Amino acid sequence: MVVAENTIVIVCCTDNNYTMPLATTVCSAIANVSSQCQIVVCIIADKITQANKNKIIKSLNKPNVNIEWLVPDEEKLINAVISRHITIAAYYRILIPELLPAKYQKAIYLDSDVIVKNNIEKLWDTEIADNYVLAVRDMDIDAAYVSSPKGLKNYQELGIASDCKYFNSGVLVINIEKWRRDNLSEKIINYINKNQQYIRWHDQDAMNAVIAGKWGELDARWNSQAIIHDYSSWKETCFTETDYNNIINEPYLVHFSSSAKPWKLGCKHPNRMLFFQYIDLTAWSGWRMTFMRKVWIKIKDIIKEKGILFSQA
Repeated sequence: MVVAENTIVIVCCTDNNYTMPLATTVCSAIANVSSQCQIVVCIIADKITQANKNKIIKSLNKPNVNIEWLVPDEEKLINAVISRHITIAAYYRILIPELLPAKYQKAIYLDSDVIVKNNIEKLWDTEIADNYVLAVRDMDIDAAYVSSPKGLKNYQELGIASDCKYFNSGVLVINIEKWRRDNLSEKIINYINKNQQYIRWHDQDAMNAVIAGKWGELDARWNSQAIIHDYSSWKETCFTETDYNNIINEPYLVHFSSSAKPWKLGCKHPNRMLFFQYIDLTAWSGWRMTFMRKVWIKIKDIIKEKGILFSQA
């Protein structure tokens, strides 16, 4: 089956905890498509409630939007390194080319904590050439290169050049055809299985290790990461003054990449209200962080923390 020329394929991954943010992310992308192109939204999900699934379907109920649900084989990710904030769902993106129907040769992957501000057709139309993915380098100056303090611990053992840039995996344009042809999912999973002691940044480390030097750099405005707002000037970053100002003032996509999310306590991101602008386009319209929600979140955090402490005792 041939995919229509004017079709954009967007992929997101979620567990039950991220269904509301996922719907908000995708609604922001749909709202910023200027033409009447068709959008296929592939959602890789496992263990989400039917109620939340129905709310996602209701949120994305548009004439030009088609949803495809895909279920990952978590057994393949049995050795994935997870943490309190990063669940197994973060690794689903590694399986995208395996899970997507054969008719799709290209896809845009979006984390479920991003808000699209610009026409995503521009991102879709970016020439991918012979790269596995197009991405934006990590904006943490300590992770800008594989050799940076927060880069790849074992880059030397892997034979990767120290000046090889390290990308953020939250926004990707994926060359599905090339990825499949070279069995990249298997190679990344093998890396995870053999290098658990070196992995700090989860799936992102594994992808950077395997794809090093074989990815193309996007305009950084397509992944304005939260940490960019921690710098007082462009001189503290790896960007030019012009690029820094563009990322800060005219981002194409806002990535709430810190642990403080707009729908959680403590988020101080200057663009946090964007999230609520787009959540009101979803079936969760009107959701806000009320006093009672704050109390309940604190109670759940205490219970979760206690559970972790008890498990370690």
